[in-house]
Amino acid sequence: MNAYDFDNTIYDGESIFDFFIFCLKKDIWLIRFLPIVLIRLIEYKLNLLKIDKIYKTVAKIIDSFLKYSKFDYDNIVEQFWEKNYQKLKPEFLKMLKKDDLIITGCPNFLIDYIKNDLKTKNIICTVFNDEKKKIEFICFGDNKVKAFKEKYKNKKINKFYTDSLSDIPMMKLASEVYFVSKDKIKKIDKTKYF
Repeated sequence: MNAYDFDNTIYDGESIFDFFIFCLKKDIWLIRFLPIVLIRLIEYKLNLLKIDKIYKTVAKIIDSFLKYSKFDYDNIVEQFWEKNYQKLKPEFLKMLKKDDLIITGCPNFLIDYIKNDLKTKNIICTVFNDEKKKIEFICFGDNKVKAFKEKYKNKKINKFYTDSLSDIPMMKLASEVYFVSKDKIKKIDKTKYF
């Protein structure tokens, strides 16, 4: 089994940030969340983001978004992918195989819309409960490893593709690790990171 992060690996960008900006353009009221979203994005890129901050920030934004936004939830996701589908990298879509894994912080409501195009049913992502209107699981850092081991027990990861050092816990499980930067893929020496 090969494993792939989604954002900045299969998808060119941070999907949840792109989704936020997409919604912001349709409802300027969301501008009040822009400073905290930008701060968390910078912390994530610098590998300084702790899981409790992610939960608090995401919960606050989604709770407020659902209470006050004027969007038809299903419709806005469809519109988002109509605009952003071209950000899925064709070379990675070709690489994906039926038994591969996508493991990502991207929420299920975004992934579910395109999962048929991803060639694999093995997807672990952030879980948003639509009925309860709340985040139940953030797929980030050590949580990725916990979810992987729970779902796949003793399955081995041959190659792992990612853009972020926040994935060091997953890197440790893989025989080979590849860093992705735009269209470039570079095998890394795991001993430099752990």
